Amino acid sequence: MKTSGNEKPAAAPRGKNRDRTRTKEFILQVAIQEFSEKGLDGARVEQIAKRAEVNMRMIYHYYESKENLYIAALERVYADVRQAEIRLDIENLRPEMAFRKLIRFTFDHFQRNTDLIRLVMGENLLYARYLKQSQLVPQMTARLRDLVAATLKRGQEDGQFHKEIDAQQFWLSMFSLCWVPVANQHTLSWTLQTDLQDSTWKEQTKLHIEDILLNYLLV
Repeated sequence: MKTSGNEKPAAAPRGKNRDRTRTKEFILQVAIQEFSEKGLDGARVEQIAKRAEVNMRMIYHYYESKENLYIAALERVYADVRQAEIRLDIENLRPEMAFRKLIRFTFDHFQRNTDLIRLVMGENLLYARYLKQSQLVPQMTARLRDLVAATLKRGQEDGQFHKEIDAQQFWLSMFSLCWVPVANQHTLSWTLQTDLQDSTWKEQTKLHIEDILLNYLLV
């Protein structure tokens, strides 16, 4: 059960269908929203239990502590984006089209999943204290890093891409360009006097980012 930053989790499963797996998943989805809205310090297990329609004892049974639940929330939002990136199957596309697809996906995913944005921004304020307790996140990201590097290499060997481009720097540039308009949409909308949440503006921005990155890549 996946939710975006603007949606509420579906109603908690009831009766015979309310099994361990589905209940644990529902608690996690509620926790993601609670932590993204209020941060680790502001979120309360009592409120998560109330929203998930379970007792607090059940939350502690599944996750042991508020901190473990928070780490699970971080891991889930990272897993959602990493798994979706792998499903793009860019290794079977021509290098240029592979990166165009990845850029468009990255921009759209950030736009649709503001819980991810808020959770990661909050964890940055904590100097990644809890993210550093997760081995899963760097493992998942390593797979994407290798995929980006392999795609870049294919394009360089074909003569499509400049030889001197570093794969990790390229990915970081793509991430940054797609992240900033979402992470800073409220402050930028006011300072620029432009509605960064406008659908036309979003589409134009996505195309602009794609042009910037492909012009950098292509020979």
